[in-house]
Amino acid sequence: MFLVLLACVDAPTGRNTEVIASLPSWDTPDTGGTPDSGSSRVDTGDGIPDWQPDPAAPAVLLNEVVSHNDSTWAGDDASWPDWIELYNDSDAAVNLADLLLRDTSDRAWIGGEGTLEPGARLVLIADGAEGALHTPFHLDSETERLILSVGGHVSDRLSLGSVPTDVAWARVPDGGAWAPTIHTTPDAANPGSGGASLDPRDLVYQLDDIPSYDFTLSSAAIDSLRASRLTYVEGQLTVPEGDFGDVNIKLKSYVGSSRTIDEKCAFKLDVNDYGGRNYHGLGKLTLNNMVQDYTYVHEYAAYALFRAMGVPAPRVGYARVSVNGSDFGLYLSVESIDSAFLREWFGNDDGNLYEGAYGVDFYDYYVSSYDFKGGDGVQDRSDLQEVVDILDDGATEANYVRLQEVVDMDEVLANMAVEALSLHWDGYSTANNYRLYKDPRTGKFSIIPWGADQTFITAYFTPWTGRGRLFQWCLAVESCSDRYDTILREATYTMDALDLATQEDDLESWLRSDISTDSRREIDMATHDYYLQVTEDNITSYPQSVRDMLDAR
Repeated sequence: MFLVLLACVDAPTGRNTEVIASLPSWDTPDTGGTPDSGSSRVDTGDGIPDWQPDPAAPAVLLNEVVSHNDSTWAGDDASWPDWIELYNDSDAAVNLADLLLRDTSDRAWIGGEGTLEPGARLVLIADGAEGALHTPFHLDSETERLILSVGGHVSDRLSLGSVPTDVAWARVPDGGAWAPTIHTTPDAANPGSGGASLDPRDLVYQLDDIPSYDFTLSSAAIDSLRASRLTYVEGQLTVPEGDFGDVNIKLKSYVGSSRTIDEKCAFKLDVNDYGGRNYHGLGKLTLNNMVQDYTYVHEYAAYALFRAMGVPAPRVGYARVSVNGSDFGLYLSVESIDSAFLREWFGNDDGNLYEGAYGVDFYDYYVSSYDFKGGDGVQDRSDLQEVVDILDDGATEANYVRLQEVVDMDEVLANMAVEALSLHWDGYSTANNYRLYKDPRTGKFSIIPWGADQTFITAYFTPWTGRGRLFQWCLAVESCSDRYDTILREATYTMDALDLATQEDDLESWLRSDISTDSRREIDMATHDYYLQVTEDNITSYPQSVRDMLDAR
C-alpha cells in the first residue's frame, strides 16, 4: 500500500490554502437500547411498537447497509439494488428459517432453507421483489428502520437516517461499532474503521488499489471512433463492483498524446447519461494514456504540489483498461474539471467555466476563442473582456488594484510558481492547457491547471519568463512582482516538505509491475528508468536552485 501525503502546508504569506468542501451529512444511527424487561416489543406510547434488541437473542447482526446504491455492488442481475448484509457474530450456526427482518412498515423478509455459520455473512437485496435473498421492501435512506429477529427475539436494529449515495452504515470491523463508510464490502470482511473520507470519489482517486475497467464496444462503435475520435459512442462498462451498464465513450487528447483506438488511446467516459447514475459520485471518467509521461508519475506529483499550494487541481488514481477483452494497459484516472470538482474547491458550481488551449490568452482577439464549458453566469464573455480591458489599460499599481477585484491574483501567482517549479512548459506559462473559473461568491477568476504530464524534466524557461499575458503583466508591476517572488519562495519550501521525490519513487515501485507489463507501452523500461531518475533529481535539486535565483534578484 502506498501512503500519500496531501495535506496543505501552512502558508506564511497569508494566502488561504483551505479547500472549501461540502462534506456529506448523516444522522447518528439509532440502534436502540436493551430493555430492562427483556421484552422484544415495547409500547412507546405513540401507537407505534418499538422493537428493541433482546440480550437473549443469538448474535446475528445487521452488519452493513447501503440504502442508496449507485456503484457499490451490481447485485445478482446487474440491477444495482440497495442491500443489507447480515453477520453471524455467534459461535453457533443459525437456521435461516429462524431469521426475520422487518422494515418501518412491518413488511418482513423471512429466511428459508440452510444455516448461517459462525462468522458467515448473508447479503439481502432490498428491491421489493420475490426470491430467497430479496426483501419485500426497498430502503428509504431518510426514514427507514430495520429490525432483525432470530427465533422471535430481536437481535439487532438500525434506523438509517440520512446517508449519501454509495455511503454505507457498517459495523467496523465485522460485528463492531457502527460507522458511515465508503469502503463497502458486500459478502466480505468489513474494514477496521470507517475511513477518513465520506466522499465516494476518493475510491477512484486512491493509490492503494488499481481497478480494472473493461469496455465493450460494437464494431460499429469502433469504426465510428476511427472516423470521428471526439464523438461519443455507446458502449458498456464493467467495473470491479460489477456490470455498470451503458455509458458513452469517446477518445481524448488532441496533438501530442493523441492516439487512435488501434493504439494506446486516452478515453473520456460519460457514465450517467443512462438513468442518471454516477460511478462513486462521478458523472465522467477521464483516463489518460500517459504516452508522453515516460515516468507514469508526473501528473500525480505536479497536481499534489498544486493542491498543496492551494491551487485547484485534479486528483489522480490508476486503472487497468481493456476493450472487448483486449488489454490496453495502465492508465491514469484524472479528476475531471466538472461540477463536483468546482463544488469541492469553491463551494459552488454556478460560475462561468472556460477552457483555454493552444495559445488562447487575455487578448481582445482571443476572447471569443475561449471554450465556454458551463455555468449560470452571463455567457457573452463580458467577464473575460473585463480582465482584458484592465490589462490593456497598462501595467500600473492602480490597475493592479483593479485587477485584484476580478482575478484571484494570489491563486494565479501560486499557479505560476508551481508551473515554474514543476517545469510545466505546457500550461498557462505557454497559454495552453488551463481552465478559468469565475467564482460567483468572490467575483474573481481562478486558473485551474491541466495537462501536467510532461513536467519535472527540462526547464524551457526561468521562473520569470513564462509568456502568459496575465503573468508577464504582473511582473511589470513592482508590488505584484514582489508578491510573486514571495509565493515562489514559499512554493520551494512546500515542495521540499512534500518530499515528492520519495513519494514518486514509492509510487513507481508500487506501479512497476503494471508498467512493465503494459501491453501498449511505447517506451522500453530503460527509457522509463532514465526519465524517472531525471525527474527525481530535478525535484530534489530545483527548489534550492530557484531560491538561489531569488536571492540573486
